[in-house]
Amino acid sequence: MNTRDLQYFVALVKYKNYTRVAKKFKVSQPSITQAIQRLEREFNTQLIRKNHFHRDKMITRSGLLLYENAVLINDKIDLTRKEIDRANQKQIRFGLPPIIGKLYISKIVEEFSGDLLSRLQITSVGSHDLLNQLRRGEIDIAILGSTTPINEDDVFAELMTTRPFGVIVSDQNPLAKKNAVYFGELADQQFINYDQQYVHQSAFQAYCTYAQIKPQIVVYRLPNVSWIKELVRQGKGISLMVKDAVTNEPGIKALDILDPIPERFYISIVIRDGYVLSDAEEDFIKRMKQIHLAN
Repeated sequence: MNTRDLQYFVALVKYKNYTRVAKKFKVSQPSITQAIQRLEREFNTQLIRKNHFHRDKMITRSGLLLYENAVLINDKIDLTRKEIDRANQKQIRFGLPPIIGKLYISKIVEEFSGDLLSRLQITSVGSHDLLNQLRRGEIDIAILGSTTPINEDDVFAELMTTRPFGVIVSDQNPLAKKNAVYFGELADQQFINYDQQYVHQSAFQAYCTYAQIKPQIVVYRLPNVSWIKELVRQGKGISLMVKDAVTNEPGIKALDILDPIPERFYISIVIRDGYVLSDAEEDFIKRMKQIHLAN
């Protein structure tokens, strides 16, 4: 089967116009017709109704079934082409969220030689966005944060470590006199929260549910957690954050959470299912897993 035929067919289902498809691929209209005929012989079924004056009904049920799978096949082929094109390149396309970057970047610089370090092409956005980029083939390896172990069909994830959450407050906030709090003590506080690209939202909801409180919440769509920390530093509110993210942060104090619920920040190294690692990528992952974070 010619994979280009599937591309023509997917476009025909989308546009329902032979001329438009031919122009899109810069081929003659008979080429599109012949491609459809080859697919119909291949699958021994009618894909396009012969009388297709009503464009909305020109695709048969068999055609719609083929279309759904052809889209997946074309996407997989495109991803494979990208991976093969990059197979001889030396760049390691690697993603990690800003919070995890703070934990690992100094150790990455210490651990890896100048040659390997120069080959890292690092993307730093929230874990949700990184997972989508990994699936689309825009990055190949990611370290992701989550509130539960990652268990997705299309990626392989290996847990590296877990880290505790804390409540961060301005050092001018009366709460800064404490070293630890129960979440129920925070009912009258204003929380500064993240948008959905960060995993902290689900942890925050779990603590609120356990403590049976509904504190005031302000949600900001900010580029990274540094902006959240700055708002906390200025006394605009408090926030839930992985405690490591505020180590040595002037003007901010991190409080332990005393509630006995097992909320932790899971850190996992993740690749696409079926992605074949290069020798350099395998070495990179092996050495990343050996990095130890102090408690």
